[in-house]
Parts: sequence; C-alpha cells; structure tokens
Amino acid sequence: MKLKSQIKQGRQVIVNAVNLYVKIFMKKSFLFLFFSGSALLFLLFINPNRLNATTKSVCIDPGHGGSDIGTSNNEILEKKLNLEVANRLAALLTSNGYTIYQTRTDDSTLSNNDRYTFCNSRGASILVSIHHNGSTNLSIDYSLGLYMKKVDVYLARSIVNAVSSGLGTDNHGISRFASGVLLKAKMPAAISEGFFLTNTEEYNILNSTTIDRRQDEAQALYNGIVNYFSTH
Repeated sequence: MKLKSQIKQGRQVIVNAVNLYVKIFMKKSFLFLFFSGSALLFLLFINPNRLNATTKSVCIDPGHGGSDIGTSNNEILEKKLNLEVANRLAALLTSNGYTIYQTRTDDSTLSNNDRYTFCNSRGASILVSIHHNGSTNLSIDYSLGLYMKKVDVYLARSIVNAVSSGLGTDNHGISRFASGVLLKAKMPAAISEGFFLTNTEEYNILNSTTIDRRQDEAQALYNGIVNYFSTH
C-alpha cells in the first residue's frame, strides 16, 4: 500500500512496503522515521533551531557591577541596566532550550579575570558581554559590537546587526577592542554596546510606560545569538 502526503513547503514523503523515498526541500531539516517491521508508524520533524539549541551554551556577562557603576544618566546606572537586560536575555535563551551561564546575577563587583575564568570553566560555546555606551554629547546614539580575536568577528557582527535592527539605532559596525574578557575567553566572545545610555531620547524611552526598551534589547541580542548559531 502506498501512502502519499504533503508536509509543509514542498516536503513529500512516499512510503510503501519495499520503498521509502524522502525528499526535503528545506535546508538542515531533521527527519526521524520509526518502523515496526515493514510498516511506518510515524514521522517526526524537528525544528533545526530547537535541536541546535540543545547543543549550544551561552555565557552572559552583565558588564560592571558593585563599586563599578559604568556610565549613568540621572538615576539609571549602567551596571543595573546591563543586569536587567542580561536577565531578560537569559530567560529567552533558557525558554528556547539553550544552556546559559551568567557571570553575575546580583550587584557583585567582578574583575575581568573573574568573568573570563567563569565562562571558560563552564565550557560555554560563546560569551556575550552586555554594556551600554556613554558620552558628554547627549544627542549621540548608536549600536556597536566589540571583538578582539579573529574568531570573535562573526559573533560581534551578528550581535550588532541584530541589536541595531531591533532597536532602530544607527549601526556603527564592529571595532577591535583590547578587552581582557575578550582576549582571554577560550570561545568566540563579543561585547555589545547596545546604545548610549547618556542619550536623552534613550533615557526617556527607558522610563516609558509603553515601551519596554530592556526587553526589546534582550530580544535583539537573542536574535543575534540565534543567527550566529545558525551558521556556527
């Protein structure tokens, strides 16, 4: 007996007692077939991004902390903003099957050594450090990705492209930066300078009751990470 069915986007499965022909037009799809004797019991298609997530881990590093506040704008401190975005990113990654490690989950003071040693000891696939920029020019605002090693370049580019697109900020691309965290990380690592906290408009958006800038940034970072893992 022959069974013929159409399964999304041109996937066609033809099964009979002696012949099985599977043609899948989607790149990187995964097909599991379960047999009992010569009879096909069922087919299971798994989203490749979800399967990929189970094999990948992310070390999230909220920049600054404790006695090191970073930049600031009135009552908003960068160290707190970094942690708020990091916590939201961790929730997104975890809910989508990724393993996450986080260098700090409170207002701890950490050295660069503390940060890269923690991530290295966990054997994370990548390291993403979350920061926000500052300037005496209150009108300046853009997104920037920082890298140090050659292996960091694609991650930094993927992150800044996603953040700029997700937040609607100018994209200033990537720049090499002599950070101990990036240099000593044993995995691809990048620093995201999401936007300028000192920018007047960004300050107003962060205090908005209708726009969740922190969640939007976390989602953009998540998208950049997923885009990176789709090819690495």
